[in-house]
Amino acid sequence: MKLIDESKSVFGGAGGIWQKSEWVLALLSLISSCFAISIVPFIRKDFGERYLGWLNLFFGYTVVANFTFLGTLFAGLAGAFLHVGIGGAPIMRLFWFAFIGLSIYHRREIARKNKAGIKWHSMYLGTSLLPLPFSSEVIYKFAEPGLVIGGGWLLSGIATLPGVWLMIAGASLFINNHLIYYKQRQAILDIRDAEIEARNMSKAFAGRPAAETGGLMVAESCVELLRTDADLQAAFTNLSPELKDVLDTPASREKA
Repeated sequence: MKLIDESKSVFGGAGGIWQKSEWVLALLSLISSCFAISIVPFIRKDFGERYLGWLNLFFGYTVVANFTFLGTLFAGLAGAFLHVGIGGAPIMRLFWFAFIGLSIYHRREIARKNKAGIKWHSMYLGTSLLPLPFSSEVIYKFAEPGLVIGGGWLLSGIATLPGVWLMIAGASLFINNHLIYYKQRQAILDIRDAEIEARNMSKAFAGRPAAETGGLMVAESCVELLRTDADLQAAFTNLSPELKDVLDTPASREKA
């Protein structure tokens, strides 16, 4: 593991635009999750304790409450001064009460699992209730958001407030689910890259082609620089013996 960590420090860090802008992803994830959490109790079950935690639910309550009360207020003002009809306030209140009731039910199910000693991943997204013949990833990424957005669009024709809420929640669900899967894949790729680096580093420093190193590449100029620059050699003195052998041993740089 030490060699893997050190090899990541040598070859890692280039990253991409997303890795350099993690705060953007974090902000996007926060905003989208506030809306997404307001719809998932309606379409999933068997949640993880932290995914459907009380703090996340608080943001969901806030979102639905704002659509219910502030939306009703705005609808009244729009009708009075702009003569524009924005309906659906009673239906929005029903959604709000239903959301509260379902969230309490799901939290009771979580507590029941804990009391029974059932081990369950705390960040599990929940099992979709949609009876669709697709993989769970396709359902999470596309089917759920698409159906929620479509339902909101249909409902907006007769009840504007809940229709708009559903469309925003569906779009947020689309973004949030994709971010979750993106982060999972990045974590797996980090592990795989570190394993490739640790296993093929000597071959890369020996100038072997990418086909023999699993895609790991070290420029010849970098190898020569490490060999001739005394300051760089001193910087590598704290590395593990295995990695120093790779860098210092002339035989390791000979091509096969």
